[in-house]
Amino acid sequence: MTTPPRLGQIVRAARAAQSLTLAQVSERSGVSRSMLSAIERDVVNPTFSVVWALCQALDIDLASLEPRPPEAGITHQRAFETPARTSEDGLCEIRMLSPRRSTLSVEWHELRFAPGGALVSAAHAAGTVEHLTCLDGTLSVETAAGVATAGPGDTLRYAADTDHAIRADHEGARALLLVMLPA
Repeated sequence: MTTPPRLGQIVRAARAAQSLTLAQVSERSGVSRSMLSAIERDVVNPTFSVVWALCQALDIDLASLEPRPPEAGITHQRAFETPARTSEDGLCEIRMLSPRRSTLSVEWHELRFAPGGALVSAAHAAGTVEHLTCLDGTLSVETAAGVATAGPGDTLRYAADTDHAIRADHEGARALLLVMLPA
């Protein structure tokens, strides 16, 4: 059995490298200062949502938390094994399709929107670009550059290093989202 990563050391090192206080990381991630302190001391086992939030806030590659090389042959990840989270409004499920052991600077997600659902995101790292392909329904993307709408089969590409949002119409929608992180 592989030893789990020392998340506390990784978070503390990323925070120190960016000269951030616990309060600043808490504000960026939405994770309480007391939880951050406990994580850095390796005395708690945080949920995937907390780990995800910290990785986003500190620009930690989620794949770096599991440094094992990929297995030879074909890997079969069943649907129930796919990490998922829900948007703040509870109307969008975000399924992480990227391999957890990838060293690529991309993330791949499936988005499932209930009618009127939205995925509102703070700016990602400078140079991040998102590619959103609508599979079903109608989606609109809002960025500092404006608003664009996509129907089934359409792809929207936009800078994601500013605040942005993806919104479904009154019928709901499904999409694939490729996030290209700066190298």
